[in-house]
Amino acid sequence: MRRLWQLFTGRGHAFLIGGLIIVAAAMVAGQRDVMRIGLLLAALPIVAAVLVARARLRLSCERSVEPARVPLGQPMRGRISLGQAGRLPAGILLLEDTVPPALGNRPRFVVDKADLSWRREIEYPMLGRVRGRFHTGPLTVRTTDPFGLVQLDRHFRATTEVMVTPVVEALASMRSAGGAGSAGEARPHRVGVTGQDDVLVREYRHGDDKRRIHWRSTARRGDLMVRREEQAWDPTASVLLDARAQAHAGHGIHSSLEWAISAAASVAVHFLDDGFGVEIYEPDGSMHIAGNLGQHSSTSSELAISRLTDLRSRATGSLHYAVEAADVDQAGQLVVAIMGRMSPRDANSLLRLRRNRAQGLAMVIDVDTFSDETTGERTRRQHELATEILVDNHWRVVRVQRGISVAQAWSGLARLGAVA
Repeated sequence: MRRLWQLFTGRGHAFLIGGLIIVAAAMVAGQRDVMRIGLLLAALPIVAAVLVARARLRLSCERSVEPARVPLGQPMRGRISLGQAGRLPAGILLLEDTVPPALGNRPRFVVDKADLSWRREIEYPMLGRVRGRFHTGPLTVRTTDPFGLVQLDRHFRATTEVMVTPVVEALASMRSAGGAGSAGEARPHRVGVTGQDDVLVREYRHGDDKRRIHWRSTARRGDLMVRREEQAWDPTASVLLDARAQAHAGHGIHSSLEWAISAAASVAVHFLDDGFGVEIYEPDGSMHIAGNLGQHSSTSSELAISRLTDLRSRATGSLHYAVEAADVDQAGQLVVAIMGRMSPRDANSLLRLRRNRAQGLAMVIDVDTFSDETTGERTRRQHELATEILVDNHWRVVRVQRGISVAQAWSGLARLGAVA
């Protein structure tokens, strides 16, 4: 009885209670004709409830999202193929799919076919407004009668996984970034395992150490030639991503944190495609990408994007764990720091991080331009001082404001290398 009562809608409850009241009043007044009206009103929801509850739906549902993986801010479409093959008409079906608020509104549809067998294709738009992993579904099917007196909800079990990844931008080759993508040195090599006659050399560039000049190759070619390295090294790069909540501003797609994560993904994929091993460090430590020349770059790229997809801002106010992990690993002839709002202490930590590396590159985000709220003058001065500390210690630093793409910031670092 309780289950039957729960099937009634508000209108059904009103019909049933109103009908019973009319029947009682008619019995007291001795009005049989009025009592018939009351009985009709009370019987309608009961009959509708029995029919809806006894209806055996044989529904099939196939669902998908295309594409199931999109960069942040890109659209996608949900698709549901719903069909019935039954002995009785299903009546009116109200369909509602479960969609996370981060992807859009819950779509609702009505199927009012009275046929015994039918099939309906349903599509609805979604937008990847928040980075992360989500599930759409399950589909809810609500059966109701033509008068709206009764409703019964049934749920399919199937769901669809959707992945909204950071935006990965294609970056231009940087000749002076450890050989990554440079002409004549498009792929890095392990040096130090070859003989004296087979030593890997390149043309002399302004600023090269004179002690690295390879005289035998110089005499043979007639131009100054230098050894690429005097000892063995693996072409690796360390990417430090400042994901501290206090270091960023803005909301949603256009926040400074999303810009920083997009930059980390773009830089990591760029170096992996160039044959580098890459490790990414965030405030809680290493993200354990650990790509290397023996591992296919696409596999490492997928892992890097997957880890960055799941990354959330950190409550910590320090870069201690990131710097410690990178310092212990001593990974990379190159370090790329993607920084939000900094203090001089943060800058000094980065100086320590570069100690055993050949080059230091930094994308320093002007966080205030990503939000309508501005920081205090003291915090602003601290940030500027930290940036100057990096510049004074021979880091290549590009300042990033809102509206500058990752590719543009990377090109700015390349130009600084050309000037140097």
